Parts: sequence; C-alpha cells; structure tokens
Amino acid sequence: MIFRLTSPFPNDTLWLQWIGGFAAMIMMFVVGLTIGWASPYLAQFSTEDSPFPASVDEVSWIASIFQLGRLPGAALGFIGNQYLGSKTTMIGNGCGLMMSWILVIAANSVAWLYVARFICGVAIEVASISFPLYLGDISSSNIRGALIAMTLNGLSLGILTGNIMGAYISMRIFACISLVPTISFVLIFILIPQSPYYLTSKSKMQDAEKSILKYNPKANISVEVETIKQFVATTSAVTFIDRLREFNIPRNRKAGLTVIILDLFAQFCGLNPIATYMETIVTRGMVTVVTPSIVPILANGLGIVAGLLMMYLADAVGRRRMWVYSSCGVCLAMTALGTHFYLLNDGLDPKHLQWIPIISMILFTICFNMGLNCIPAILLSELFGANIRTLAASISCAFAAVFAFTSVNSYQYLLELIDESYIYWMYAILMVVSAIFGLFLVPEMKGKTLKEIQDFMTEK
Repeated sequence: MIFRLTSPFPNDTLWLQWIGGFAAMIMMFVVGLTIGWASPYLAQFSTEDSPFPASVDEVSWIASIFQLGRLPGAALGFIGNQYLGSKTTMIGNGCGLMMSWILVIAANSVAWLYVARFICGVAIEVASISFPLYLGDISSSNIRGALIAMTLNGLSLGILTGNIMGAYISMRIFACISLVPTISFVLIFILIPQSPYYLTSKSKMQDAEKSILKYNPKANISVEVETIKQFVATTSAVTFIDRLREFNIPRNRKAGLTVIILDLFAQFCGLNPIATYMETIVTRGMVTVVTPSIVPILANGLGIVAGLLMMYLADAVGRRRMWVYSSCGVCLAMTALGTHFYLLNDGLDPKHLQWIPIISMILFTICFNMGLNCIPAILLSELFGANIRTLAASISCAFAAVFAFTSVNSYQYLLELIDESYIYWMYAILMVVSAIFGLFLVPEMKGKTLKEIQDFMTEK
C-alpha cells in the first residue's frame, strides 16, 4: 500500500488512479472479448456460415490452443512484471492483442486462427498477473477494492459483449471493432506515470516522487518514499532461488497446493466447454424456443450481476461457505444438463425439455461467478507474503492453464467416446468432491489483515 493518510480525502484528488483503473478495466474488457469470441464463431464453423472450411478436430484445436497459450503467458507475466514493471508489461500485452486481432482480420484458414488464439491465451495470463500488481502499487486503500472490482467486471462485460457482437456481425468486423478498445488502453498506459515502486527499484527517485504526487497529490511524500524504499530494499534482495526456497516452506507449500487444487476444480467444473461451446451445446440440445445465440448473452449478463453480488458476499459470508455454495450450484446445473441429454437420447420430445439447458446455463454461470471464479484469486492474494506473491501467482496461473487446456481439449474427444450426458455428470461428481474439499480444507481468512493472515499461517 502506498498512501497512508490519517483521514480520508476527496475522490476528486485521485483522478489519475481512477484513470489507471479504467485503463486496466479496458484491458480486461478486451481479454473478455477474446473469450466471448469463441462461443458464436466456433458454432459458425459447423454451419453454412463458416468463414472458411474447418474440420471438427481443427475447431477443437482453435478452442484448445487458446488455453495452451496460457502456460507461456504465466511465465511471461512473471518475467515482465519482475523485470520490466507492470505498466510496461501491460503495454506489451496490448501490442500482442492488437497483433491477434490483425491476424483474425487477415485469416483465410485455421492456421491464422491458431496463432491468433494462442496469442490471446498468452494475453489473458499476462493481464491476470499484471493488473492486480499495478493497481496495488498505485491505488489508495479507500478505493483499491473498488478499482479491482471495476477491473474484474470489465472481463465479464467483455465476454458478454463478445457474445452479443458475435451473434450479429462477421468474424472480421468483430476483430476490427475490437482493435479500438485495444489501442485505447495501450495509449492510456503510455501516457500515465510508471509505478513509483518500479521507479524506486531502478533508483529513479525524482521520477518516483513525481509519480507519487501525480497519483495522489495529498500524499506525505517523505513518508511514502521511505516506505517504498524499505519495501523495495526487502524484496530486491531476494533472488529467484530464494523465492523458490521460500515457496517450499511447509506453510507456503500447503497454501500453494490448496490454490492449485481450487484451480483444478474451477477449470474442470465444465467452465471451459460451457464458455467455449455454449451456443453449440444449446443447439445440440434442440432448443428452438429462443435463438441459441441468445442463451450465452442472457447467461453471461446474469453472471455479471452475480459477480457484483460476490463483491459483498465474499466478506459477508466468507470464502469457505461461498466456495461450497458455488460448487453445489454448479453441481446442480451440470446434473440437470446431463439429464437433459440423457432424456433426449431416450426419445423424449425435445419440446418438453427446452427449459432445462437454458436454466442450466444460467444457473451454471451465476453459481460459478459467485465462488469458483474468484475464490482462488482471493486466496492467492491473501495466503502469500509479498516476496513470493508474484511467483505464487505465476505458478497458479501455469497450473490453471494446463487444467484449462486439458479440460477444453478433452471435451471433443469425450463426445466421441461416451454419451454427452455422462460428461456433464462427471463434472457434477467432481463438484461434489469440490464442495467436500472446500468444507474441510479451504482456509477462512475473512476479516483478517494480511499481517494477521501471515501470523496465522506461520503458527500452523
């Protein structure tokens, strides 16, 4: 935390912090567009409206290579933030996203989309690691939560916008429109000051002082500079090998294993097949009461509302209970979806079943956003000390990338091996295990300061 004034100050003095938060929100909005892109356009490849020929296996790889890109993205995110700073890393991330949209515009075969979607996968991990570090460096304590919440909601809004745009415009027009917010956030980040923490780590003290005063004109500059110097001196003295050794300390190793297991549950709950193939699943479910493209829009719209509600519930109800409730809700949604396809295969009239996949998709999105989506990230920010938080985030993201790739890549192969209903029931069973794991093994840190959490972890 940079700014420690003894009394609150008017928000109008923090306009540059809000601009930084807004730029981060636009970045996550663009990342959301890359995720929302998948559902409408992958569905098009199985229709007469296909932009160009693509086999079932090729469509599966277009979907899964996005997840494969997340693994190197975790490594690049760590390297960029550790050595170039979060602002520079996010500018580079924006340039990569611009390249991906240009490739989509020029695409005339699946090879172009392979490269574009791989870059998008890299971008989501770099963005996920970078923006919390940047906002943590530049924001005041009284608006930090609001800035982070605003940024995360940009991701959900981007997914929803991608679903809506994809239903009505061509793939190339989608990419042209998406270039506008991508260029916008890059330009904003170029113009705003670098983080004072990064400038201090490079011994640019005059620039660091200017940065502090620009982000907070009422800051006590001598106190803030001294605080940042002490923090930078402590962390810069720690080598990468030292960080690995500290991560291997029993309390950190246990915390890391807990977060990784939560990532596994979050990625194998059905998220990636649902997010990638939602429109296709609804079409296979013989839903005719509404246009299939409407269901992702409705589900993700309500998911945004659920995400906003989670901002209150995470602290009011607690991490452990929300994880259990979320797992149970997703279990119910996957059970219902599997039952729908089982009844279809049994010959029941699809007209009497149409409400089941629609309600299942909505229930899944709401319940996922109210626990499984954010609890791993919350615990990641709480359980680890400052020296290893970036490393822990990178390791967690790397495992999440492997899980996500495996989940979405295996989905198409499972469809060929077993009945679709059994796939969703497998996800439901895994969510039962997730609820049990959460009930007994997810640590509850509600209401504790970071120091109290570290003291608690040390005692254990």
